[in-house]
Order: sequence, then C-alpha cells, then structure tokens
Amino acid sequence: MQENRAFDNFFGTFPGAIGIPPNLCIPYNPNSIAAGCVRPYLTTNPITNPDLPHAYNASQIAYDNGKMDGFLQAAGGANSEPLSYYGNQTIPVIWSYATHYTLADMFFSSVKSYSQPNHWYMVAGTSPQVSIFETSQQEKANCVVGGVLTMATCAYINEAQPIQTIVDLLSNSGLTWKYYDAPLTSSLTRAIMNGGAFDYWNTLGAKNSSYTPPYYKNFVWRGQILNDTLDGNLPQVSWVIPAGSISDHPPANVTYGEYWIGEVVNNIMNSQYWRNTAIIVTWDDYGGFFDTVVPPVVPQFGLGFRAPAIIISPYAKSHFIDNTTYSFGSMLRLIEWNFKLPSLGTQDSVSNNMLNAFDFGQPPRAAYPYPLTPQDYATIQPCLFSDQYCSVNENPGGVLAPIAYSANGTSTAFLDGDED
Repeated sequence: MQENRAFDNFFGTFPGAIGIPPNLCIPYNPNSIAAGCVRPYLTTNPITNPDLPHAYNASQIAYDNGKMDGFLQAAGGANSEPLSYYGNQTIPVIWSYATHYTLADMFFSSVKSYSQPNHWYMVAGTSPQVSIFETSQQEKANCVVGGVLTMATCAYINEAQPIQTIVDLLSNSGLTWKYYDAPLTSSLTRAIMNGGAFDYWNTLGAKNSSYTPPYYKNFVWRGQILNDTLDGNLPQVSWVIPAGSISDHPPANVTYGEYWIGEVVNNIMNSQYWRNTAIIVTWDDYGGFFDTVVPPVVPQFGLGFRAPAIIISPYAKSHFIDNTTYSFGSMLRLIEWNFKLPSLGTQDSVSNNMLNAFDFGQPPRAAYPYPLTPQDYATIQPCLFSDQYCSVNENPGGVLAPIAYSANGTSTAFLDGDED
C-alpha cells in the first residue's frame, strides 16, 4: 500500500486503460466557469510540492456531487498540480509491471477521505466513523486532555475496539500474517499517549488486541520482508507499508517509491515464493490529484476516488487491463476466498472478488523483474529498518536526520507538516 496517487496521475495515459478523456479541462472554480480551466498536463518532475489537500472536506469539494470538477478548487484554486500526470518516462518500474501483468483501471479507494480510514478499510472493510472526519491530532486531543488519558472522550479508540479485522480471521484459523511497517510500542495506553495509536498507516495500532500475543510479534520493520523472503519465512498474508520518503506521498520523490516497490517485487519474483504468490500494488487515496471516473456509491461512505492497482502473479493475466470494479474490500474478498475464511460482513461483502485478474488454468508464467541497479537499492536502504529521512526532499531543512517521530514511529507532523 503506497500513498496518495489517483489513477489518472500515474496511469491516465496508459494504453488501453480508462484514462484521461480528450479535451478535458477542469475549472478553477466550478461555480464560476468564466474564471477559466486547466487541462491535464504531463510532468517529468518526480516531486510534487507542496502536498495537496485530500482529507474529507477536500474530497467532497473535488467530487462535487459526482461532477468530478472540483480538484483545483479543493487545492485553493490557483495551484495547477492536481492536474499533473506522469508517463512511462518518469515511472517506468510500475508501468513495466502493469504491462507484463494486470492493471486494474476500475479500482477505487474505499472512502472519500485521507489515509487513516482507507487503511482501516484495507484490513477491516470499515472504519471508526470519527476517523473519516478527523485528523490524528484531533483524535488524540480528545483522548489526552491536559496530559491525562481520558478514555470517556476517546471516540476513535473506543470505536476501534469492537471492529473485527482480517487479521482476526487469519489468526483464528491458524494462518500466518505480518504487517511490515514498524514494531509497535508496548501497550495501547502508551501508544495513545505518544500518538502511535492514531497512526494513519497502521490502524491496527488503535486496537488493544494488537499489543497482546500472538498479534504483537507480527508487526515488524518493513525491510524484514526482504529477509523473510530470502530465509523462507514469508507468511501467508503480508501487508507492506513504506516509510515517508519511499511512499509516493508528496513531496516524496516518486522515483524512490519506484525503487521500493521494485525491490520488494523483484525480491519475491527471484524467490521460492514466486510460483504461489499474488502481489497487489496499490495506493491508499487520491492525494488531491484529479481523476475522471465517478466512484460508485456503496454504504456507508464509499467509494472513494480511483487508485492505481497492479496485480502481479505467475497466474495474473498477461498484458491485461481489468475493467472490473474493485476496492480495498475486494482485496479482503480475495484473501477470504483463497483461505476459505468467512466474510467480515463489511465492505468485503459488497465488493467484487479480484478473480478476473487471474487465470489459474494457465501454467505459471515467468517473472519479469524490473532491472534496478545496486545504487537504486542503496538509495532507499535507510528507510527499511528505521524511520528516518531518506532524502533531503523530505526534510525542509535539507539535512539528513532522524524524523521527529515518537517511540513507535508515528509523527504528529508528516513530511511537510500535513499528516494525511
């Protein structure tokens, strides 16, 4: 799960995909057409700066009741970067994977909001309602009053506790899983006090069960997936989460995101696991960038804007664009189907399984790793087993240094100060 990119931003000109319509021009202000409009434009700059508004309110403005014409207005009206998009020249790694395997061009984020609720939907098919509307700072302010933990007003944490997640189903069935991001702190109480419980990329940190055996040991550094693949310890289900510099979240350099995706995918392709593995590379929300396909309406708050999704497997259809409507609930549906698990009864139950992306009758296909260099890999190594600035682009001061994280790797200010 990468960060903050709409489908059209990465694949709007991918051959054969439902992409950018000809002659599209997004108005600066949908209520004042005379103010002019901006056409989507190709950029080769791997850095978008500053970050674009994309939380709940901005999403509603961009959506404009299904007109899909408020992306510039949501960004303040003067910034044209929401209309920028990339081509193969700038993001060749993911274009190569999309070419050789399956690109889903009707894959939607689960809710029109920022990272935290969408990460909830990735593991549970639902979210605490407060998560959709509030930032983690607001959530923490309601839980820690005057430096004292006050659970009575702690809506986000209280709403999180009863939510059943896919890791519950996996654990109850004796199946193995890991969340490759960062280890958790010692207890939910401590995580609430230092901010870790409000992590928007590991929402399982809000649940008390995550801090108890056997769950606790399954939260490990993101780089551990490389070791586990090499050592024969890859679990049956994995979630792989980046550090900020390699996440594609503006202003992070998308080239570094490519190196990270490439290292993980190539590593699996070159391992014993390739013949039996499906990899889904996706992004958690639209990040403020434009998209042109109106999201289907499903209960309660979904769906969100399209996100890129690439299905990579020896059984994924070759050079295939899948037009089936998918969401993060579809990923859950695929896990449930494959491991014969019951439905969570949330967005998974109203989502299409991702089976159209596969042909299990074909012989397993050869891997097509993208040829990255040792220097490419070396560039991102500081991000794999710690939370540090991996690039001066992530640090406004221009100095490589530890990021201002609390003990478990959660910051109250992300990248340029915008936490989502």
